[in-house]
Amino acid sequence: MKVIAIDIGATNLRVALFENNSKINEIKVKTPRDDPNSISKSIIKMINELSPNRDFQSIGIGTIGPLNLKKGIIELAPNLGLKNIPLRDPLVNEFHKDVYIANDAMAAVWAEKILGDAKNKNDLVYITMSSGIGVGAIIDGNLIVGRRGNSHEMGHSLVKFDSNLVCGCGKIGHWEAYAGGKNIPKVAKEFANEWKGKESEGYFLAKENNLTPEKLYDLARKNDEFSKSLVDFLNIIHAAGISNIIAAYDPEVIYIGGSIYLYNEDLIKPYLIKYIPMFSALGVPEIKMCTFGDDQVLYGAASIAINPPSQIKKFNL
Repeated sequence: MKVIAIDIGATNLRVALFENNSKINEIKVKTPRDDPNSISKSIIKMINELSPNRDFQSIGIGTIGPLNLKKGIIELAPNLGLKNIPLRDPLVNEFHKDVYIANDAMAAVWAEKILGDAKNKNDLVYITMSSGIGVGAIIDGNLIVGRRGNSHEMGHSLVKFDSNLVCGCGKIGHWEAYAGGKNIPKVAKEFANEWKGKESEGYFLAKENNLTPEKLYDLARKNDEFSKSLVDFLNIIHAAGISNIIAAYDPEVIYIGGSIYLYNEDLIKPYLIKYIPMFSALGVPEIKMCTFGDDQVLYGAASIAINPPSQIKKFNL
């Protein structure tokens, strides 16, 4: 069985051909941002390169959002400066195949259920810790989708109600506002303004608004006092956000991916296990790194094409 898997990110657009549950070939380009139709045009071109005979069964898409699955579109892509991006109709019209669309984190959790570690589990959550915080959930064996496909935005759950820190969505106190990678330099600068300890390399970078996630975790490993303290603060924020997930979904296992976690699990996971009990009355579920690493969303898109959940299929009727 052959399927096409598509991962639409704010930076890269990836299209892959899968056969018998494995990736055979892939094309990656920078995500087009010329106009709303440029993405589907690029996808069509890439699919034709990967499968000139068009002998695949279906197409799965894991994408940034928010989405409107009733219309088969990305409703808004602020990092691309685009809105109302058509996906389903252009691809159906071109290839006459079923096209299934999901948010990227939703696709990622389905990857664990269909192709990954969670084949025999019915209550699981996927979290991405990257430029933002994304969440996908399967509860009682059912993928949680919502009326338009946006029921998974737990990165915008509240972790500090009296915060002055504004999230990218425009609201205050959100998990992503503190711990999303794109916000870490701003958080680091505020942290530095209140810092009473040693003025280390991390401190000076933070004061200049230049302490990136990569540099932060690198310096923490080198025992930079400021960076270690900030990482500890971020782990408490993550623990608070994950406790919201535990309260909402009661998962058996939580899989975590995204670049921040994949490359820094040693500085994050032990402290999640330490701090979650401060907030969660339901204990700490098993926490594991996601199965497919940087390919998690791509495998998620393939999983949706191979075995589309009924909660996604209903939007194609």
